[in-house]
Amino acid sequence: MELRVREGFHLTSVQRNDKAAYLEHLNDKSISDTIPVLPYPYTESAADWWIQRRLRFLNENGKEISFVLRNSQGYLIGSVGVDDFKIGETHRAEIGYWLAKAYRGQGVITDALSCFIQYAFNELELIRLTAHTLDFNTASARILEKNRFKLEGCLRQHTKTRNGVFDTFAWGLLKGE
Repeated sequence: MELRVREGFHLTSVQRNDKAAYLEHLNDKSISDTIPVLPYPYTESAADWWIQRRLRFLNENGKEISFVLRNSQGYLIGSVGVDDFKIGETHRAEIGYWLAKAYRGQGVITDALSCFIQYAFNELELIRLTAHTLDFNTASARILEKNRFKLEGCLRQHTKTRNGVFDTFAWGLLKGE
């Protein structure tokens, strides 16, 4: 499946040959510092595990829940999805996303998130999306705001990373908002 984000950018399922892109981008501390579950350094075995997990999920379920963002050359430059969502078991899911540094500040991930939100509400039959941002990640908060997410609260000293413990902002979006 392919979703057009805008001219020159599209969302697709992960491919086996995406390993090099994952290793390139996810070894960028600016990404791993804001996604506590990402191992750092990001290893070949981590990339292999992730790619296999995503391919197995798609094969078993027939619907994508976690897309990679590609540029006009088809190279993986980011990701957006609801990685732990179990299709048909709940009405809500937590969304996550990241973007390679070279593409930031151009509105690409904002548009990719908008595209995914439409897909999630229409194809995955979700009625609520949530997201969490670390208190210092104002760029990610702005992306959510541009996509109509509402700030629902602050979880004080909630998220431990290798750089410390941080307040975490909770965001929500309901279908039709």
